[in-house]
Amino acid sequence: MQGRYNEAANMLSNAHSQFEKFGDQLGAAQCLQSLGNIHRMQDRYSEAADMLSNAHSQFEKFGDQLGAVQCLQSLGKIHRMQGRYSEAVDMLSNSHSHWFEKIGHQLGATQCLQSLGDIHRMQGRYSEAADMLSNAHGQFENIGHQLGAAQCLQSLGDIHRMQGRYSEAVYMLSNALSQFEKIGNQPGAAQCLRRFGDIYIMQGRYSEAADMLSNVHGQFEKIGHQLGAAQCLQKPWDIHRMQGRYSEAADMLSNAKSQFEKIGDQMGAAQCLQNLGNIHRMQDRHSEAADMLSNAHSQFEKFGNQLGAAQCLQSLGNIHSMQGRYSEAADMLSNAHNQFEKIGDQLGAAHCL
Repeated sequence: MQGRYNEAANMLSNAHSQFEKFGDQLGAAQCLQSLGNIHRMQDRYSEAADMLSNAHSQFEKFGDQLGAVQCLQSLGKIHRMQGRYSEAVDMLSNSHSHWFEKIGHQLGATQCLQSLGDIHRMQGRYSEAADMLSNAHGQFENIGHQLGAAQCLQSLGDIHRMQGRYSEAVYMLSNALSQFEKIGNQPGAAQCLRRFGDIYIMQGRYSEAADMLSNVHGQFEKIGHQLGAAQCLQKPWDIHRMQGRYSEAADMLSNAKSQFEKIGDQMGAAQCLQNLGNIHRMQDRHSEAADMLSNAHSQFEKFGNQLGAAQCLQSLGNIHSMQGRYSEAADMLSNAHNQFEKIGDQLGAAHCL
């Protein structure tokens, strides 16, 4: 997969140079758009954003609405992957309106709806996310877009997993896995397997989880999927934590955090920082824990991730309680409780009582 991306990038760079040489600015812009999307799929977000922004400007200059809105959609996806949800929502909502009202492109509109649903999912707004993703799934099926339908099933499975409905999660993820395998989409199939590993962790099946995540990590590395590989490094910390192996857990999280930072995934890095803070908290290293959790909380608020922010407040409240600062603890836990209730996370809210 990585080799094919590199081969395609070389051909497109060549073509871009030729188009510029002949003064074909539209052709050059189309090459930039394709190159930007290749970088995006390889998790090289900074390079992707530069190319797509450049292509977007060129398309607007030529009056090519389709090319311009496709670039806007791709830029929205980059913001989503980097945890900049406010910017992502603006771009994707703008793209969705363009697809429907100006161009009438059903596939593009559905893809925007899917991305908006995924943003709600990442922010812990599960009810809104499920509605959007179910809607998008139906539309993808109607137009025969198997990849989009499989991705929606995967995201819906994720929502069930996060809400502790493991049977429903396994059913949807198994369905998504079959569809990804049917169309030969290796990254999608590997992501489903990674989520099975997550479910095993939540069910206390640590040996099966470790084997699954180790296997999937190898698959991601083989196909050059840096984000998936980093996510596999991030999860086993939970196994070590559950078994009291805090040093190994911290090593894995630090490694994963470095990988996320390398590929520009600020949200993944913030989640690692949150988990490192929780490890210090469990070891009664309250000062280090509070610093990390406060930092992570600020990052989550910046990205609009209400779930992550509420979880950090809850952990910080627990630290104050353990240190006998009951007034500060009560304020933080009350704040966290309200945030959990706002996003419909009843389990999180109950843990704050």
